[in-house]
Amino acid sequence: RRSYTTAEKRKVVSYAEAHGDRAASHEFDDIAESNIRLWRQQKELLELEATLVEWIAERRQQGGGVSIAEVRMKALTIAKTCANTAGFKASYGWGDRFMNRHGLSVRCRTTVAQKLPLDSDTKLLQFQKFIIKLHKQHCYDLSLIGNADQTPLNFDNPYNRTLEVKGDKTISIATTGHEKSRLTVMLVCMADGTKLLPYIVFKRKTMPKNVIFPNTIHVRVHPKDWIEEALMLDWLQTVWAKCPGGLMRKQSLIVLDAFWIIPGAMTKTLQPLDVTVNKPMKDALHRKWNTFV
Repeated sequence: RRSYTTAEKRKVVSYAEAHGDRAASHEFDDIAESNIRLWRQQKELLELEATLVEWIAERRQQGGGVSIAEVRMKALTIAKTCANTAGFKASYGWGDRFMNRHGLSVRCRTTVAQKLPLDSDTKLLQFQKFIIKLHKQHCYDLSLIGNADQTPLNFDNPYNRTLEVKGDKTISIATTGHEKSRLTVMLVCMADGTKLLPYIVFKRKTMPKNVIFPNTIHVRVHPKDWIEEALMLDWLQTVWAKCPGGLMRKQSLIVLDAFWIIPGAMTKTLQPLDVTVNKPMKDALHRKWNTFV
């Protein structure tokens, strides 16, 4: 059974509209008239896909990365401007078929996954028992149990993977030239779901001039963008002390991302922030950056 590209279908539809389905069938290798009728009914979707392919090509020519999620969102946006596409959902299955129809694949940078230690189950149980013991001993409010994590970010945030035509050996993504410019963000979430204000440290000696930062973040500077002892004390006073109950000097518990607290190679298992907050935050930053570029 032969498959047809969107370009071929559009060509057949255009001919059929001018000369009829039967004539189009004879003109294009006896394609079944039922298929031609179906393609004519799907004309708007064919136009949508053609527009989408052009958009992807334009983004890639500019060096921007394109994710399948962005393609699905763009397809829904285009569908709103087309007639006869009210039932179009841009589902995951449609995304896979779209990629196959147009010879696209997801190209990504390979990484080596971190292996859990052999005694990971034992370490996990010991860590949980330790936290539960402290909780029972001091009767912490859930609003005063927090997980804090420092995560480095680059000013350049290109996608590590993008849609690209199959067979291309060079996969380039544009950057702003600031790949080595970094900052560190301290994020905190509490056991009751509260998120404290982000604490951001730029790698520089002085605060940026003529820049007004929003009051929803705390900004500091450090020559090496580290949160060392002085900045940690500042964080305790400006962020942690402002959490609900913090000013009342109630006892609280912070689980930090430090080797003397989190057992080696178990960050992703014991740090809720590492997976449930940091990852979505970085994904959102990727999308914002890609749109900006």
